[in-house]
Amino acid sequence: MAGTRLSGKEGFSLLEVLISLAILAVGLLALAMFQITAIKGNAVASRWTVATQLSQDQMESFRRADWGNIVSSNSSGFDTGTMQPVYTALPAAAGATFADNVSGVNYYTVYHVNNNSSTFKTITVWTCWKDNLEKWHNVMLTTQRARMGGV
Repeated sequence: MAGTRLSGKEGFSLLEVLISLAILAVGLLALAMFQITAIKGNAVASRWTVATQLSQDQMESFRRADWGNIVSSNSSGFDTGTMQPVYTALPAAAGATFADNVSGVNYYTVYHVNNNSSTFKTITVWTCWKDNLEKWHNVMLTTQRARMGGV
C-alpha cells in the first residue's frame, strides 16, 4: 500500500468554481428579495396595528365618558348611509381627530354614535390613513354601550 498514488485529477477546475459562485449569487439574491418583502410586510402590519390602537383608544374614551358626552364626530368625515369614511373630507373634516404623525403617516379618526334608545348606543369608530401610493385604508371598530344606573 505504501507508495500507491491516486490516479486522476484532484481539486476543482476554474469552471466548476465559477458555476458554484453563480449559483450561490442567485441564491443570495433570492434571499435579499425575501428580506425586502418581509420588511415591506412589517411596515404595512405596523400601520394596521397603529390604526387599530388609535381606534381602540377612542373606544376606551367612550367607555369612560358620561352618557351625554357620547356623540358622533362631525358627519363630514363619514357617510351614515353606507357607514363608510368619506376619505376626501377627512383631512379637513371639522371634528375629525388628527392623531400625531406616527412614523411618517397621518391617521384620522372619526366616529358615529347611533342612539338606539335612551339606554342603548351603537358606536362605530374609523381610523384612516394613506399608504405610500396615496391609497386610503381604514380600521373600523364597532361596539355597543348600555346606560348604567338610572335613566
